[in-house]
Parts: sequence; C-alpha cells; structure tokens
Amino acid sequence: MSVSSDIKDFLCTGVKRSACCRAAFEAGRRGEGFEERCASCRASYVAGVFTGFGTVTDPEKDFHLDIKAPRSVAVRVSSVLAEEGITPHASAKSGGKVRLYYKVSSLISDFLTYIGAGKYALEVMEAEVIKSVRSDENRKSNAELANVDRAATAAAEQIRAIETLRKRGALSRLPEELALTAKIREENPFMPLEELRMQFSPPISKSGLCHRLRRIREEADRQG
Repeated sequence: MSVSSDIKDFLCTGVKRSACCRAAFEAGRRGEGFEERCASCRASYVAGVFTGFGTVTDPEKDFHLDIKAPRSVAVRVSSVLAEEGITPHASAKSGGKVRLYYKVSSLISDFLTYIGAGKYALEVMEAEVIKSVRSDENRKSNAELANVDRAATAAAEQIRAIETLRKRGALSRLPEELALTAKIREENPFMPLEELRMQFSPPISKSGLCHRLRRIREEADRQG
C-alpha cells in the first residue's frame, strides 16, 4: 500500500469521532459543505477532504502533500488551515478545482497532526531527520574527497617539480633544508603533510613544510 492509502485508511477506520464529526468527515470526502456543531468538526472536515481528494508522497522521497478539490471546498479548507497557522499554497486547476499543497516537511507534519494522523506526522519528522543526517554525511564525505583530491594534486606537482630540478641538474644546488625536503617527499609521495612533517628530525611545522615545498616548486618554475 502507498503512504496515502495508509493514512486514508487510518483516518477512515482508526479515528474515533462523534456523530457530528463523522458527518463533517463524510461531507469532506464527498466534496460537500458541512455544518460545524463542535470544536472538532472543522478538523474532521479537512481530514475528510484529504481522504477524498488528497495525496501524499513517501516521506523518504521528495516529500509533498496535495489536495485537488472543488473550488468552494478548497476555499473553506484553506481558510480553516490559515486560522490554524498552516496556510497551504494554492493554484487553480481545470474543471473548477483548486490545488492546495505543501512541500515543506514541517508543514506537512503539522497538517497530518491537525487532521488526526499524528503517528504519520512522527514518521515525517523522523524521515526528515534521517535525510538531514544523510545529507550532512554526504557533504562531509564530499568535502573529505575534495581535500584528498587537492592533496594528491599538490603532491603530484611537488614530485614533478623535484624531477624537473633533477633533470636540470639543479637539485644538488638547493639549500640544505630544501634538498632534504625534496628527498623526504620523494621517499613518501603519497604521505599527507601532517605526517610528512614528522619525518624530519626534529619535526617541522606544517606551515614550514608548505613553505619549503612552495620554494621547491618556484625553483622548478625558474628552471623550467
């Protein structure tokens, strides 16, 4: 079964209503007007309208909720929801119908809670949290991959610079600290800078290592 069918079945059979609220619910399902006899009739009516004319997507996907109802019904529902602070977007459709819709998970959750489908509202919030966590993990993973790619590119450029200096016979003429840096980099071509700096005795700072590697590349550019 779909998410929409599950919610509609629950609204039809899993919610206890008084006689007046049941009448309001059935009127909403048929797309008719209703008589408000108690404080809960309006929510029951909106629930009925959703059952008769609404759909909702799987919360694990691009989540949205739609109601396509006759204009008079849509206007009444929109007015009720606006008073509850969950005003839907609206657009005219063919055949005298109006589309009311939400595309924000928090509003969808509030709507489901209002019509008595609170347990499904919780599922929406849980799905949103999971999607947010996954999104954060993906961003972190992408950032880490980008950092690795930049580090690999920089290391390859450093190795090429050292090879250029060797071919030009300029490697042996480097200052002692640059010659040592070139030797250690060649021996550890894939080592990240934080580990590479520890190969010196005593270890040097990361900024100091970057400075030396930059000087090696600049010298290779002059030789190039």
